Amino acid sequence: MATELHIFISSKMRELAAERQALQDLLPALDHDNMRLRTWAFEQNAPASNKSIRDVYLDALHDSALYVGLFWNEFGEWTIDEFEQATALGIERHVYVKNVHPDQRDPRLQAFLDRHSDVRFGITPRWFTDVEDLKRQFAKSIDQWLIDRQVAYHSATNAVLAYVPDDVPEQPKKLIGRDDLASEIAALLAENSHVLLRGFGGMGKSALAATVAAQYVSEGKGAVLWLKAGAVEADTLFEAIGRAFGVQQTIASTSGDERVQAVRRILAEAKVLLVLDDVWNGTALARMVKAVPRGMPLLVTSRHRFPLDEIIEVGELKPEQALKLLGLYVRGRDFSADPDAVRLCEVLGHHSFALEIASKSLKVYQLTPTDLLRRIEGAPHDLSMPANFGELGRTGIKLLLDASVNVLSKPLYDVFVTLGGLFEPSATPDLLARVMQLDPHDVRDALDQLELRGLVNLRSLNRVTYFRLHDLAYSYARNLFLNRRTGPLAVIVACRDYAVSHKDDLDALDVEQSNILEAAEAASDTQHDDLLIDVMRTLTVDGPYFAARGYAALALKLIHSAVDAAKAKGDLETAHYLLSKLGNAYADFVGDSLRALEAYTAALELAQQLGDRRREAILLTVIGKVRFHRHDADADRFYQRAETIARAIADDFALGFVLHHRGYQFINQPVPDYERGRDLSDEAAAIAAGLGVSDIQFWSLLNRGSCEHELGQLERALATHREAYQLATGESNHYWEAAALRSMGEDYHRLNDREQAQDAFDRALDLWQRVKAKAQADDLLQFMSEQGY
Repeated sequence: MATELHIFISSKMRELAAERQALQDLLPALDHDNMRLRTWAFEQNAPASNKSIRDVYLDALHDSALYVGLFWNEFGEWTIDEFEQATALGIERHVYVKNVHPDQRDPRLQAFLDRHSDVRFGITPRWFTDVEDLKRQFAKSIDQWLIDRQVAYHSATNAVLAYVPDDVPEQPKKLIGRDDLASEIAALLAENSHVLLRGFGGMGKSALAATVAAQYVSEGKGAVLWLKAGAVEADTLFEAIGRAFGVQQTIASTSGDERVQAVRRILAEAKVLLVLDDVWNGTALARMVKAVPRGMPLLVTSRHRFPLDEIIEVGELKPEQALKLLGLYVRGRDFSADPDAVRLCEVLGHHSFALEIASKSLKVYQLTPTDLLRRIEGAPHDLSMPANFGELGRTGIKLLLDASVNVLSKPLYDVFVTLGGLFEPSATPDLLARVMQLDPHDVRDALDQLELRGLVNLRSLNRVTYFRLHDLAYSYARNLFLNRRTGPLAVIVACRDYAVSHKDDLDALDVEQSNILEAAEAASDTQHDDLLIDVMRTLTVDGPYFAARGYAALALKLIHSAVDAAKAKGDLETAHYLLSKLGNAYADFVGDSLRALEAYTAALELAQQLGDRRREAILLTVIGKVRFHRHDADADRFYQRAETIARAIADDFALGFVLHHRGYQFINQPVPDYERGRDLSDEAAAIAAGLGVSDIQFWSLLNRGSCEHELGQLERALATHREAYQLATGESNHYWEAAALRSMGEDYHRLNDREQAQDAFDRALDLWQRVKAKAQADDLLQFMSEQGY
């Protein structure tokens, strides 16, 4: 027999009449096999009666399975009340906002939307522009909602009433690595809070809840009522509670609010800690919460995020805790010094259930961590209990993931699988949308839904939001992606496009650096040379990313590959610029002068071959600088040749560049000429500022400040170095920031302000280490040691 589900549609009637009618006409076409959808809208379904308007819509809400709110610009008190009452009744709410002329929206309505638009509480308003757009989004949401309602692989036919600690279900052999969380939960329950333990499947939420519950009993605080909630409706939970206390007939003889009150009286008399384990049904949970008496603690575990008083995330174990859990079932084995055991824990993502399986596998099959690593190579998510020894649905990691993934709608499933196709287990909505060629807002909505289901984690780096799969979920998703046999090209192209689009947004590039570099490597491996060149030119030449953030070993390798590819295509200009940047990397970041000279010399030859006199002057200058540092006798000859070319072609940029480096030469020669160095640096900084060339301006300011420092003009030097630091922070260039801070630290040191000096040195050291500028970091450490810092 089909189940009839009532959908309550709420809006300002005149303002959105066409939209309301469109949804009422659409709903019958969205029925599933065993579910029939019926609408309730006031103007069509309100019966003739002497009841007030509010009483009429409250009665309708009580009988509804879903609230749908349509909003535009007008504010209506009844419309807002309908939303609030749906919330109080625990009815799932879908909200749609017409995004046309939002500047005309009533401020009260905007405040309401802002207050309730929080994905943490399951409300993500969808924005639409016209009726067809609304119908499209509504159909997609209803389809997913119906699928979610069919999740019913758990049942709660029994509740366990535990009067002694050993009767509490789900207790682990030993709880490892959760002591702090257990103490926090116990303290919250002592305050009669409603606490949600939320996390990825298999993280140990139930084990943690069981340990806390058993401690609750052992400390004489009362009994524990434990229900395995799953996806069942609230009435099933109520009936299980009735059976636990022998009053099932009392529950069976009531319904609606009367049943909620009956359960509340039973629980109030029992004075227990109520634990709802593995909750999937938010509507059932909301109704269950209404039945919990005031002053009674409630502990809930779920992969989903529900709006209880306190939400505690149960995440990955720390590495040392993971090693302890790995050795739990292997008596007498200490894995703390075993690198393969450490690696095994990393491959398993420090995941509690996976480590429990691994520990039992080591024992039963008499394996070493090395052996087990070989067995699970490429598919750690396939790890399962020896002889399938475990509860139904918990004999392996894959089954845990199957339970979450099999109920996803096709759009959510596609997003999840596409995450497995990336080179790293994380992505911004922007990058993922480029891979899938979808609207970024739709992708963000899908990721929010996956986050609510516990399949991804929402994170941010600086101001950039991204989503990360647990390592085991990534292994699982990657296997699904590879089975599609679509290859990596779409991902490589998307990474290239993302890099080009964000070439000046260093924070956005930081988040996706690994995906972008591995995409470039994949492009190289698959002979997609155009894509390799595009990515490396974007990060190295067209944008400031590597100059600001440093060069990883993979980046240097890929620049070499891109140079070879550009030469093979006859693109000598790109090869020239890449070689120039490669020389900068070896000179300024790696501290390898021989490789720097090799790259610069190759770039100089290409500049001469291209007939580019400006670039020739610049390359002669940087070669002179490296030779000067090496104390080569011919360094000055390169500087002179560069200056002659710059003046001959009357090129301000080239002249400013040469003067900057000539100033540096006078500062650092065996007998320094600080006045000459200061004057040249000042001239170079002025030229660069006029041209808007920030790198020459920055380094010239730094050199001018150094001259002022050596000439004893310390306050002036500090002011100059602060000006350079402000320029560096404006460019978000960590390498420059570190250099300016180093100089400021030396100014403070000479001014006898050791506290400010120490702070500047510490910040500089941290930045140089972050951008992998080893030579600069080592030099600063030596200086600090010599000066007692």
